[in-house]
Amino acid sequence: MIRYLAIPVVLILLLTTGCQTSMLKQFNEVKPGMEKDDVLDLMGSPSRSERFHGKDRWTYVFYDQHLRFEKEVHFFDGNAIYVGDEWQPEVAKSAVTMDARNEERNKEIDAQIAKDVEDHRRAYQDFEAKAKGTDKVRYVPEFEPIR
Repeated sequence: MIRYLAIPVVLILLLTTGCQTSMLKQFNEVKPGMEKDDVLDLMGSPSRSERFHGKDRWTYVFYDQHLRFEKEVHFFDGNAIYVGDEWQPEVAKSAVTMDARNEERNKEIDAQIAKDVEDHRRAYQDFEAKAKGTDKVRYVPEFEPIR
């Protein structure tokens, strides 16, 4: 009797293990415009999620045929607006580029401040000289003492 029950159980297990679909195929079914619930039903919970500038960013990390994939879905107002590989900002807007621009601008500002400080120091010295009268050459004739 146990033997007759074991055969259908083994067959069911074999059939259900062959029905698994790869996460990569499931992810390829995710399209922009899908709602969060639809993505959750299809892919399950994300490996990571974050909220930035009013957008939700879900990251799915999975393996398919021994290859690691990291895919992202971005949502705005509950709808997917980006589906694909890990999103990278434009090179012109990347943190490294912005830091380099800011550093260059800071150097320009520092140079301008140093120039202004030197100009103000000279202007004060000129003002002080005029106020004391040391800026003018004074001619004092030499007199011979009277005997």
